[in-house]
Amino acid sequence: MKESEYEIYFTLCSGAVFRKLLKLQDIILRFMPDKCGGFYMKKDGAVKNYYGSLCTRMYEILHEKAPQDELDFYLSYAKKGKRILEALCGSGRFFVPFYERGFDIHGVDLSAEMLEKLLEKAPGANVVCKDIVQYAPEQRFDYIFISSGSVSLFTDMDLCKAVLKRMKELLMPGGKFVFAVDTVADRCAEDEEYREDVSVTTKEGMCLCLRTKNHYDEESRTQFSPGIYELYDGEKLLQEEFMDFQTHLYGFGEMEQYLEEAGFKVEAVYSDYSKHSAEDDSCEMFLFECTHKKPPTPQRNFML
Repeated sequence: MKESEYEIYFTLCSGAVFRKLLKLQDIILRFMPDKCGGFYMKKDGAVKNYYGSLCTRMYEILHEKAPQDELDFYLSYAKKGKRILEALCGSGRFFVPFYERGFDIHGVDLSAEMLEKLLEKAPGANVVCKDIVQYAPEQRFDYIFISSGSVSLFTDMDLCKAVLKRMKELLMPGGKFVFAVDTVADRCAEDEEYREDVSVTTKEGMCLCLRTKNHYDEESRTQFSPGIYELYDGEKLLQEEFMDFQTHLYGFGEMEQYLEEAGFKVEAVYSDYSKHSAEDDSCEMFLFECTHKKPPTPQRNFML
């Protein structure tokens, strides 16, 4: 896929989220794998991984707050007085706790619906509704994070590499980039038909449900999980929304190559938020701690 064939968008639904959304049991407890969101749109109008209005409503009901262990993990890299960016910040489950603690945090996401929710919680927050690849702030950042496996939303590897390259460009030399991806251990069971995964009641007393159909492609390591959101008032269908949700599931050692190509130094790869080292791809996520490689100091030649 050529970059010119797509318009790229991102929204932070955040990572482990939607994928888990699709795995209802985990989802209701942890929520939709926090895929906060990225998405991109083909020029023919087909939307992939875009979080619309019904998706956003369900997300807010199931994931009002970030899981404490995941929040603590990302907070552990934050320092007062340093510029922080949450890319794909979505509705602010992670952004808002940073903001409330007084950190100099900025956010970028292309879901207007998600950012509207964020600003309701943190009026005046420094967030931008924009494609992350086109995001060009005046200053770079000391720390950038993408939560909940949202990087796995970029199923085209050329696009994923472009995102990593942009993160490098937005980071100060020596700065930290921390993020998670989903692994091959997190693949969903195959479905022949759409099945109801999640059903919630809105504050207006209406029923909002999600039906999904999962398929995993071994060759590309892509998890296809198209979903249909339906809003009911009793038996009457009020609104329907389709989402073509896809994630790339990583094998052990795969992402490290892309990070090296982008100019990052991988400091550590963890299997959980307690920072236990990942040793294979039996864990459901990889957490990467990376630094912006400082350019080598040019050696001076001295004439004797």
